[in-house]
Amino acid sequence: MRFPTAFVAVLLMAIPSAAAAQGFFAASYGNVFGGGAPATTGSYALAIGGGGAHGIGSELEFSDTRDFFQTPAGLKFGRVFTLMPSIFVSVPISRFKPYGIFGFGFIIQRTGDDDGLFSTLSNEDVGYSAGGGLTIQVARRVGVRTDFRHFKVRQSDGLSFHRLMFGVVLGG
Repeated sequence: MRFPTAFVAVLLMAIPSAAAAQGFFAASYGNVFGGGAPATTGSYALAIGGGGAHGIGSELEFSDTRDFFQTPAGLKFGRVFTLMPSIFVSVPISRFKPYGIFGFGFIIQRTGDDDGLFSTLSNEDVGYSAGGGLTIQVARRVGVRTDFRHFKVRQSDGLSFHRLMFGVVLGG
């Protein structure tokens, strides 16, 4: 008799709740590596977004990676900022929410002192990101997230790199 009750309880937990728009805020920290990144270096990201019916949603993420570039002597310098509006598709499975994400926005490279972050934008600062991740809901409106993305500046010989982040999600 216990098996059918436990089976029904597990089945009910796996069925997603009614569709409703859910906003979220995510703060993450991790590493940038591979591609144009000469060495693994730390990065942080802040994102706001929301999801709706059928697991489709959007996100706007800002990230900052300091000391991205490196001289032949090993001296690190420069920064890379990203401002990436993205579309994601998630599949809620109980407390687990795997997702795939694609964005098109700014990948801003700064190697020295500039007048400002957005003052000298060019075609070299436009690119895309693609990746995926997993959000695990640990409380009603709190979760933890792991996120892997590939970033590429639009030009064929432009900057490209990978990023692996871990963070906290509030809402959604």
